[in-house]
Amino acid sequence: MILRKLLSLSLACMLGFTLQVQTLTAEDIRIPVGEQAKDQVPVDMPTKGMSKERVKALFGEPLEEIAARGQPPISRWKYQEFTVYFDSNVVIHCVRNFQPEANPSEPNPAEVNQ
Repeated sequence: MILRKLLSLSLACMLGFTLQVQTLTAEDIRIPVGEQAKDQVPVDMPTKGMSKERVKALFGEPLEEIAARGQPPISRWKYQEFTVYFDSNVVIHCVRNFQPEANPSEPNPAEVNQ
């Protein structure tokens, strides 16, 4: 009786461990930095060290001015194609804004539900 319980308990444990062991795999996609925006049209952007006045003179009024925060005070100006980061009155960084592409191969959810 004890042997039968011990056998069934060990069988249940082995079955439990067998079911819990799973192999997960994922595809690792690596795109070199120089290739990431290869198909995008180049955009003129402010360069490091420019003053706010120079940026406005070259690129016009920003769509949005985000007030300075933190120490040192970092502010942002958002334009259609890029965002400019300032430390006080000087450009410290400029990045392109994400522009999602419409994917014609994916159906429009509004059309699918009709």
